[in-house]
Amino acid sequence: MRRASHTAEKKGAAAKTRSSKRGVELGMSLEELHELEEKAVRLEKLAKTLLNTPQQAFYLYDHHAGRFVLGEKHLPGLYGYKQGEVERRKGSWLGIVHPDDLPEFTGAHTRMMEGKGDEVQTVRVRIRRKDGHFEWILAHMRAFERDENGRVISEVGMVNIITPLVAAEGELRATQARYHGLFQCNTAGVLVFDGKFHIVDANPAVCRMLGYDRKHLLRLGVLDVIAPGARPEMHKLLRSLTTGGRPAPAMDITLERRNSGKMEAMAGATCLHDAQGSFHQGMLLLTDVTERKATEQELRREAELNRLLLDHSPVAIGLLSAEGRVVRMNAAAEKMFGYGAKEVRGKTVWALPVMDAGEIALSRQRFQELTKGAEKVTATIPIRTRDGQARHIQSETQPVTKADGTIDFFIATGVDITERHKLETEVIRVAEQEQVRIGHDLHDGVGQTLTGIASLVEALESKLHGEDQKDARRIHELVKTAIAETRRLSHGMSSAAVKNRGLAGGLNLIAETVRENFRRECLCRIEEPVPRVSRDAEIHLFRITQEATSNAIRHGGATKIRITLRRQSPNRGVLEINDNGRGFSAKSAVSRGDGIGLRVMAHRANLINGELTVEGVKNKGVRVLCRFPLELP
Repeated sequence: MRRASHTAEKKGAAAKTRSSKRGVELGMSLEELHELEEKAVRLEKLAKTLLNTPQQAFYLYDHHAGRFVLGEKHLPGLYGYKQGEVERRKGSWLGIVHPDDLPEFTGAHTRMMEGKGDEVQTVRVRIRRKDGHFEWILAHMRAFERDENGRVISEVGMVNIITPLVAAEGELRATQARYHGLFQCNTAGVLVFDGKFHIVDANPAVCRMLGYDRKHLLRLGVLDVIAPGARPEMHKLLRSLTTGGRPAPAMDITLERRNSGKMEAMAGATCLHDAQGSFHQGMLLLTDVTERKATEQELRREAELNRLLLDHSPVAIGLLSAEGRVVRMNAAAEKMFGYGAKEVRGKTVWALPVMDAGEIALSRQRFQELTKGAEKVTATIPIRTRDGQARHIQSETQPVTKADGTIDFFIATGVDITERHKLETEVIRVAEQEQVRIGHDLHDGVGQTLTGIASLVEALESKLHGEDQKDARRIHELVKTAIAETRRLSHGMSSAAVKNRGLAGGLNLIAETVRENFRRECLCRIEEPVPRVSRDAEIHLFRITQEATSNAIRHGGATKIRITLRRQSPNRGVLEINDNGRGFSAKSAVSRGDGIGLRVMAHRANLINGELTVEGVKNKGVRVLCRFPLELP
């Protein structure tokens, strides 16, 4: 240890001796020499630091020697090359400059080489990296040494990688373009204001809305363009923004235009903050809602009118959801059924205790028809009110669809026809009785008289000879034909056929009568066991079949008729009459006023809580279908 310490001391003394000698040679003191050496060390350290700084490089290039004095490793290293690789490429350093930037780069270098001063030339170009990608750089270059003729001997320069900066500038330009589009081209009006609510910018849309040019608007405050009655609310909104509050939701406001006119607008406000998070500027977005306000007012007026019509209409009206649940019903419906709207809201119509099981099944079928595309369905529905009263309702239901065609809700209307139903029932009953009486009169009165005449003519015939006897025989045949026709009419007008034979026998009698009297093919098929109905229902079904077959022969010219009686379900029966006649439209017949027979058939079906449908196709016959409830055994 002593020996090492002694050696170091000897070296230090020798160094001081050498420094002292150099100082003597340069005419400098020892302290000045030490100071100069320390500066040289700091400069060398600074040069190394600059040469090894990431994303930038310094270089010194000797044009006479054709090589780098400084930066020979660091400069190519910025682009991923090793020392000497760029020089070995085709075109050397100019070969890695982007072709589009080469004219700008060579122009800057030429100006440096040919210039007489030491101005710095700056250029932004793209350099091809070793991996093939291009890197943006900012290059500064200037002449460092010149010969006695002013030609550049060497140049010095600095290169910075600015690819992130260029990308940021591009994003900034895109942001500015978007801002320009949102601000200048926005169809909504935009006002920009400062912390004192002075307008500092306005887009073209708000100028058009308010009737001001931009210069005039910039001399105003935000509150100057707000109607006096709305200014306190707007001032509160603006104050909350400038004091750090959250952006308020959009609100309707009244603007005051330059010509003292008023404009309804929807206003939304937001703010921009500075780097410290404090309020910098605010933006007020204004959308003209004058037309919307007028439309809303008209809709409110129309809604109020509809409400009055609904609430004061004598017709029962109900609004049903797409699932058949009660949404609303008017006072007339409450009075008709005896239930309040609040009691039934949200319930399906089938859950209300107003219809029996058979009618509920029919109601569901009608509802399915609507969901499958029917424009509307009508029916006469027997119901029982809350206090137990039996009523008959003439109902019509139709769907209301959305824009996409799906069902939004249903509107059901109902008229109490109980009294009319009773009157019509009584008319049918009286007419039935009158038919029976006339039938009896024909049979017992006219029929007996004709029978007596036939006997007298027959007796007279036996006493006559020659042509007189022949004439008497012809008269006798005509009287017998009249007797048969009278018997047929009396049987047709009387319901005794049904009463004595039952429904199945009555239908078979109709088929037999058609075959014998009209010489038409008529088949009757009765499903076993025979669907069971009440005596009144048998008479009505018999009469419906009579009317349908008569229409087929008289109006349709049918040559084939088929009568079918069957079960549709355990509690529903179906009577069907088909023919091959000319066919007709039931709707057109009723609209012309010549569908009395059809109306009577429909009414008879309603009397037995059934439904009648008539389907006529031109030249393809008519199908009469009556669905009716069955009696339980």
